[in-house]
Parts: sequence; C-alpha cells; structure tokens
Amino acid sequence: MIEKLKKFYLERKNYIQFENVDYTDVYDPYLEEKVSNPIMIIGEAPGANEVKERAPFVGMAGRNLDYLISLSKYDRKRDILITNAFPFRTFEANKNRTPKAKELKEGAKLLIQEIKIVQPKMILLLGNSSIKAFSYIAPEVKHFEKNSINKIKVEGIDTKIGISYHPSPISFNRKEIRKNLEEFFTQL
Repeated sequence: MIEKLKKFYLERKNYIQFENVDYTDVYDPYLEEKVSNPIMIIGEAPGANEVKERAPFVGMAGRNLDYLISLSKYDRKRDILITNAFPFRTFEANKNRTPKAKELKEGAKLLIQEIKIVQPKMILLLGNSSIKAFSYIAPEVKHFEKNSINKIKVEGIDTKIGISYHPSPISFNRKEIRKNLEEFFTQL
C-alpha cells in the first residue's frame, strides 16, 4: 500500500488544473509507519502552513486534531492516514480559501483512487468541505447526522463513515461543537 500511495501522491497533480491552486505535494508524513487498512481522516484542503511543512493538519487545527485523536484508542502515526477533500492549497490574494464546488468534485475523483489504495476500515469526514466532496462519491453522506458513524460501501469496499465538525480553532472555541468533537473521537 505504501509504495502505491506515494506514487499516487506524486502523480495526482497531473489530473487537476485550476487557477489559484498551489500544487505543492502535501501528504501524511508518517506513511512508512501505517498499519494495513488505517482509519482515513479527510479534512478540507491544505493551507499555507501545510504547504510550508508539506504535511496535513499542522497548524492550530492540527493541534486540535492531535488532541482529539488522543481521546481515541488510536495512534496518529500508525493507525490514521490524514488526507484532504481537495489535495492542494486553494487561495485568493495569497490567503487560504475554501475549495470551490468544481474543485471538490475533482478532488472526489482523487479520493476514490486514494480509497482504493488504502482500503480504510473507517473514513472520518471532518467539516463541510469533506462531506460535500464525499457526497460526489456517495450521495447518502449528506443525510448522515453529525457525530454519527454509519456503515457504507464505497467503491466495492465495506467500511464505516464518520461525520463530524472540522477541528478548526473557530469550531474549538464554540463549546458545543468542541464537546461534540470530543465525544465523537472518544467513541471511535
């Protein structure tokens, strides 16, 4: 899985062409340590910090995610593969921006390929962008409740889909959302 995934990450920029996108490769820095069929966490898109460090979830949202993962029984380096709904940084006037619908639709095509390689035992969609992108693959995810885990078949793979909020600092500052995220990760 690891070698196929590395090759996929290096080639995926060849399949997307949009303006105001930084095509720097950003992917989980712990690929070599992953177990087979890890949990796949899908966030929105890399930001400037992620591009600089070439790894997902490295800023405040990343620290929040590390905390949430610590509440689960899983290890980020070994048990969890972190990726994005759109794999490259989207920006406007050099500021991060939310990926547009057409970008998320193309990102979903790449997610399908990534899922086929990883064959995750569970997929966690964190935030509206990842839910929207994944709805191009499996439309029923739009109807799943936040903080729920649902059985689903994706590209012939039986797995579970977890839906929750993005661990951004804005979300974390809202007590109810933070509590929901903490409960969600505790139940994994």
